[in-house]
Amino acid sequence: MKIERQLYQRATDAIINLVAPSEKTGTSIEDGIQAILSLPEFKSKIDKVKLLFEIEEKLKETPFRAKSHILSLLGDELIGSDNLAIFELVKNSYDADAEIVTVTLENLNSDTQRIIIEDNGTGMSPEVLKNVWLEIGTDFKRGGKRKPSDKYGRISLGEKGVGRLAVHKLGKVITLETQAEKQNFTSRIKFNWQKLIEESNYIQEVSVKIEKIEPPIFIGNTGTRIIISDLKKKKWSRGDLRDLARKVYSIKSPFKSIDSFDVVLKANDHHQSWFDDIKDTKEILKDCLYYFDFKLARTKKGKFAEFTWNYDFKPPKKFGIKSNKLSHNDFKSKTLDYNTLGINSSQLEELFAKDQKNLANLDLDGIGDIEGRFYVFNLLGPVLKAFGQSNTIKSHLRENSGVRIFRDGIRVYNYGEPSDDWLGLDLSRIQKLGEHFSKNTVVGTIDIELKDSESGLKEKTNREGFDENIFYKKFQFVSSSIFEFFERKAQPDRELIKSYLKGVKPARTVGLSESIESLEKKLKEKKVLKEVEPLLKRVQKDYNDMRDVMVNSGMSGLNLGIVFHEVDREIKFLNKEINNDFEVDAIKNRVKNLIELLENFSPILKQNKYITISASDLVKKSKGINFPRFNYHEIIFSSPLISKESPDFNISGPANLLISAISNIIDNSIYWLDSKKELKGKKYKPAILITSDFDNFNAPTILIADNGPGFNINPEDLTMPFRTTRPGGMGLGLYFVSIVMEMLGGQLLFPEHDDVNISKAYDGALVALVFPKEGQS
Repeated sequence: MKIERQLYQRATDAIINLVAPSEKTGTSIEDGIQAILSLPEFKSKIDKVKLLFEIEEKLKETPFRAKSHILSLLGDELIGSDNLAIFELVKNSYDADAEIVTVTLENLNSDTQRIIIEDNGTGMSPEVLKNVWLEIGTDFKRGGKRKPSDKYGRISLGEKGVGRLAVHKLGKVITLETQAEKQNFTSRIKFNWQKLIEESNYIQEVSVKIEKIEPPIFIGNTGTRIIISDLKKKKWSRGDLRDLARKVYSIKSPFKSIDSFDVVLKANDHHQSWFDDIKDTKEILKDCLYYFDFKLARTKKGKFAEFTWNYDFKPPKKFGIKSNKLSHNDFKSKTLDYNTLGINSSQLEELFAKDQKNLANLDLDGIGDIEGRFYVFNLLGPVLKAFGQSNTIKSHLRENSGVRIFRDGIRVYNYGEPSDDWLGLDLSRIQKLGEHFSKNTVVGTIDIELKDSESGLKEKTNREGFDENIFYKKFQFVSSSIFEFFERKAQPDRELIKSYLKGVKPARTVGLSESIESLEKKLKEKKVLKEVEPLLKRVQKDYNDMRDVMVNSGMSGLNLGIVFHEVDREIKFLNKEINNDFEVDAIKNRVKNLIELLENFSPILKQNKYITISASDLVKKSKGINFPRFNYHEIIFSSPLISKESPDFNISGPANLLISAISNIIDNSIYWLDSKKELKGKKYKPAILITSDFDNFNAPTILIADNGPGFNINPEDLTMPFRTTRPGGMGLGLYFVSIVMEMLGGQLLFPEHDDVNISKAYDGALVALVFPKEGQS
């Protein structure tokens, strides 16, 4: 009977698990079933038939199984970036009541580089390691188990149970050391993700060993340390580290204190200097032009939510414009009516109640109270200069503009990142130009509480924002509507700024015919017109022929403008030379160069054969064309590319267009260097640098830098046609350069000086020509 019962048990297990009993027992499912049917409990035929039916139904069921590769999908492939992976691990430290989390970048860009994330939180016992940390998708932090932490009452931010897999995004070898309270030893787990996955077929076969380390590493304390080595990212550029620093420092809301929680980022070598000077947000924001804060809160008495707000317009004192302060106290109502929100009937049906006119407490269910701050700047040169920190403000906005969301003071990614515009600020601006602020001028935060929003606003598993459910749609709509409310309050003050700035007259465009007439007049005065006139006629004829081709073929006048710009520039230079001592042969050569320039621009109108040229040769040719101007303006020109001090590379494309593109940038530099020299006097030594860069743009790059005044126009406007602050300029130079780079499959960028490896002496304009990697286009 004992043997039969053992067979019964084995057969039952086999049926339930849908696998045959161990081969060592010599039994099978059929043997087990026969044994069961012979047991006294199943004497009657009816009982035996019932059992057979039950077994048959059970055998029809097929369970799910997970391959070990799912660990890779949930870690490396689900987490979007290295920076987001580090953020997830820091968030786990917050959940563990840590007061400080230190992210150490050790021996970067070497064979021994590591990332170490260490906190002084509660740590984990071996039982918690086994039953929680090693359990994928654990419910330890969600549902009824999601309770305020013992020390600081924090509600855990992690709820999916997969955040710890973020380590797989960063590296292959993981060492976890942790120590819980009242333990006289440290627990350690060390494993190689890739090896574990490769050696195991199914996830249930993946296992690790928990070691007991004595004496304890965290002596008299608690905490957790994660050491990640054999990093997947082998090369960290200055830009990578600065981006990581910006993200790490933005984990905490700059306006909401969190109980004894801080994050420190450090490197153990010279890489520390790459991110030491990341700007303090609060220091920059004091120089905003428009400020708005608000709170939308559910009321304990009454049906409707309360909307309180403050608006502050702070123009530069030198403008002589009166400042303006407004608040909810200046108006009768503190409710937010649906007209203010701009809600139409279809949105009422989808998102809000039909039978009311104001935002109700119920509308904030699953969201909770909403608080926010918006700081808006004006990036026009006169405004920034009036505040006295033009470059600092533009640099900070380039890195931090957008509206970020914080929950319990901890940031929700990826809202507010450069690629994110969750409030649709730029779309609104395009639809109604002049009525809305551009995203790149706004620094904003919106704060919500986890305890009130966790039931409605659910974070996506990949940690890139909230699920776009009905609660998120309400939250997004209300937030964007409040921002539009702010824009309406600011509109009269924006008009005052526009009126003031109208005093800055736009540059006057000079026509080609006027330039040639001026040149002819001067040549006639110098009594050399007859010798040069035939060449000038040729210039005018070539220009007219190209114009006629474009007009007859219906081509865009912008192409004509590009050619016009180049020819116009050369003729103006000729005019300047004639005012000084000159030789007729030199003038003839200059005009011949002008004809060649027109011929060089023929690729704009017709296809041109691509050639391969080295970057150093390209720079040599550009230097040769502009060398007389360098001498004339006493400009120090240097190029590590030409001197072979920086690495060279090949470029495939129309060389004449590339030379012209570089010459455009040089031409801008010469003008503004001359302008600065006029202000600074003889002690100032104007300089231009052209070098290469392989580290900071993930592609071969030519960097062109100078020590002039730098750009005084928005970066996104620099490549727009007809945008210029240069007197007599057309605003087509950088537009032309951007077209040439796009033709080649590359990019024209305007990086920050801190993001590249060039001498600090070149603190003026900085341009990057990023070429496609070999085989790309």
